[in-house]
Amino acid sequence: MLFRSRKFSAEPLSIVQIVAWGTMSPQMAAYLWMSLETGMSLFVCGETASGKTTTLNGITGFMPSSFKIYSVEDTPEVICPHINWLQALTRSSGKDEDSDADITMFDLLKAALRSRPNYIVPGEIRGEEGFVAFQAMQTGLPVLSTFHAGSVRSMLQRLTGEPINIPPQSASNLNIVLIQQAVRRQGKNLRRDLNISEIEGYSRESKGVMTRTMFEWNPVNDSFDFKGMYNSYILEEMVATRLGIQGKKEIYDELALRTKIIEEMIKREIFDFYVCFDIFSKYHEFGITGIPFTV
Repeated sequence: MLFRSRKFSAEPLSIVQIVAWGTMSPQMAAYLWMSLETGMSLFVCGETASGKTTTLNGITGFMPSSFKIYSVEDTPEVICPHINWLQALTRSSGKDEDSDADITMFDLLKAALRSRPNYIVPGEIRGEEGFVAFQAMQTGLPVLSTFHAGSVRSMLQRLTGEPINIPPQSASNLNIVLIQQAVRRQGKNLRRDLNISEIEGYSRESKGVMTRTMFEWNPVNDSFDFKGMYNSYILEEMVATRLGIQGKKEIYDELALRTKIIEEMIKREIFDFYVCFDIFSKYHEFGITGIPFTV
């Protein structure tokens, strides 16, 4: 197993900078903030060059600073700001046939399960390692990763087919799917989150996985529609409970407050990756009194 020192040629983009560029709305970012803080499993999906890894790195800052993070990759691209972050890389012996000296993503994910982290972050799920990732989710260990798919439907088709072979019933262990795409608008190449959907569960009647769209990009005016107001299974049934909010509908007040925090960070041009992480972590620990500005 290979571990790399934490030396990066360029600082990753913060989620606040990504929001400021219009890839997603402040409300979408607040939704992801609440979800990752409370241990939801999430896939950032999209086609090649859609900015999946950039978004993945940005949202790692939403995981509390006390979390133990274990990332596994072929090529080092994931960056987590956490002190307790273990970055493991695959290793190839260079031989054509499988060698005992090879260390695969499958091997690393199995090792990650034994280390008892708060989150496992595979840089990208492509093959049989996906089966191990879903086993981790089934045991209650959240997973944050990227996945090559242009829609929730195509993601589910790839997950349940070769070589990953996830049983359709197990797909509900994944909580949230974000679909991101490169678009061209007014002569500019942009990145936009087309939608964020929740995975509700497997329906025996329809023999399929039930999903619910929370946010959707409107290409006409380049805005984002929130379709999940008072209609979010993840927020009401899972996040609210884990945040200790008794009235399920009150979770939307928390969503509104965190949206305002991100909007204020944009106004103040607080874009530094590690400064943003510190603000999110202070809010997790101290609440609104931990924020270094008023909202």
